[in-house]
Amino acid sequence: MKILLSFLIIAFTISSQNASAAVWEDTNSWSIDYENKFTEWMGSTAVREGMFTDRNSPYYGVNTDCADTAYAMRAIFAFENKLPFAIINPSGSRGVSKSLNNKTNKFDAAGPENKRVVALIKEIGSSVGTENLTRYDTYPIAIKSIQGGALFTYKMKARFGKFIRHAYNIKTVNPIGTYDVIYSTQANQQKRGDLLRRRDRDFENLPGDPWGFRRFKWPEHLGLGIDVIPAELGASTEQFDLVRQYGSGFFKYVSKQIATSAETSSERLTRVFNNVCQEAQARIMYVNEALEFAKKTNNACMDYTAFDAYSTPARDGALKDMFLNLQSTYQGAKGQGGVDPVIFSYAEYIFTGKGSVSAELLAACPIAYRPGATIDLATFWNRMNNERMSSHPNDIVEVRWGEKTSPQTRCKRWY
Repeated sequence: MKILLSFLIIAFTISSQNASAAVWEDTNSWSIDYENKFTEWMGSTAVREGMFTDRNSPYYGVNTDCADTAYAMRAIFAFENKLPFAIINPSGSRGVSKSLNNKTNKFDAAGPENKRVVALIKEIGSSVGTENLTRYDTYPIAIKSIQGGALFTYKMKARFGKFIRHAYNIKTVNPIGTYDVIYSTQANQQKRGDLLRRRDRDFENLPGDPWGFRRFKWPEHLGLGIDVIPAELGASTEQFDLVRQYGSGFFKYVSKQIATSAETSSERLTRVFNNVCQEAQARIMYVNEALEFAKKTNNACMDYTAFDAYSTPARDGALKDMFLNLQSTYQGAKGQGGVDPVIFSYAEYIFTGKGSVSAELLAACPIAYRPGATIDLATFWNRMNNERMSSHPNDIVEVRWGEKTSPQTRCKRWY
């Protein structure tokens, strides 16, 4: 009898040690106070470009595209504050499996809690995307509720009936009504790079139900309408009505509503010019990523997944909109006092060709896209505006940058 009892005790002990564990146990509940803390956390240095690539980070090994990054931020904050985390399971499962959540015990083998969090985020990344993020796991918010922790998602129509989707995480709203954003892309995920960040971002793609400014739902609100969300969280569909009212002026209206300080014409012109320069130079990296990938495959025609990661139609479209914003800002600054004459002369040269500041503009913002080839923003705009630049990742570098228009790739354009 004693031998049997000893055996049972040993068996129970081993069973207890190997018992399945949740990713983390939630001992707190979501509240307005925790949402405010989430906003503060998003704006802090804890949320940084290297938080997934720094080997000393507890979340080293997380590798995300745009939607995954949003889910990762929310999951990490929930974990660190012992809050529940749940999102709709896209498999359509019911009961205990209707959501992907912190209670799951399928990641025991991953090790300690932080490693189980990493495993959960990886599982989410392989299961859901921007459609799920926008349609099921978040809700639209009122303009006055836009702050750190909010998301901006968009969906734009591409060729052949395809769509391009993206999501930005807002770290903070800047005093002048622009956004400090952190995010990733599929190409960035492919190379396992640091998260991307733009500290002074405007958005170009207008909201359209359900796409736009959004916040995460609490687990108990999943599958329910926005009428159940506490009024203090600002759930609202007003942005879609405002788009119909203001059209292309929507973001200017939003900026005025959320800004806490005014921006002069000169400050705006300088800021918009610098943003155009930054994104034009960033295109070098995007194109080079595609060229490097193509080189590894002996320039084999890219399948849909690779094309989706390395083509640049959305980025090129957004960059063109930024140039048009610069053009509008420059025209609005004409005749106004106090405008920086140097930046004004750059903008005038870009859009009218007037003046003799080519050398100065080139020095201020060089676009060195290949060895021996550097252009200024005026040449960049001329090529882009005349549709000489290619967004196809299988095209050679000269065609990608509009230096030449042939030979163009014969590989399939997926969208």
